[in-house]
Amino acid sequence: MTDQYTGNHIKTALFVDFDNIYIGLKKLDETAAERFAMNPTHWMQWMEQGMQRTDNTDTNGEPVRLRDILVRRCYLNPRDFYKYRPSYTRAAFNVIDCPSLTAAGKNSADIYMVMDILDTMEHTTHFDEFIILSGDADFTPVLLRLRAHDRRTTILAAGPASEAYKAACDQV
Repeated sequence: MTDQYTGNHIKTALFVDFDNIYIGLKKLDETAAERFAMNPTHWMQWMEQGMQRTDNTDTNGEPVRLRDILVRRCYLNPRDFYKYRPSYTRAAFNVIDCPSLTAAGKNSADIYMVMDILDTMEHTTHFDEFIILSGDADFTPVLLRLRAHDRRTTILAAGPASEAYKAACDQV
């Protein structure tokens, strides 16, 4: 896992289901939702520094390992969340607009994310870790596919996540 660019850092690909996380956070704490939306650089630094707690272990109690987040993708509905798009662009995210496709407000963010995750898994850069910011259990099959290809997986959800979804990844 060592090369000139990353040293001993974990090579990471990050995929953010913006609508899912923002709406989930807003239900829990509006201030936290706004911080997430307006200042992705802040929480990205926490990730790059190993998602550490105060005792210098990560969220699973493992010793902290630093990350290089080489792929940064954010999927959002531009009609509802247009004002947050520039924050992610400034934080070096590739922002994929996922407008509503139905009267109920459904969009195609999940399927775009899955296709991009599978493409990234086959990329010439061997990514050690895939982080998915979403509480949507629809991502369970892609987590299982990543595990079958010996990739570390981490999910971050705003609010509760299904047991099957949590069991399919290495770190919650």
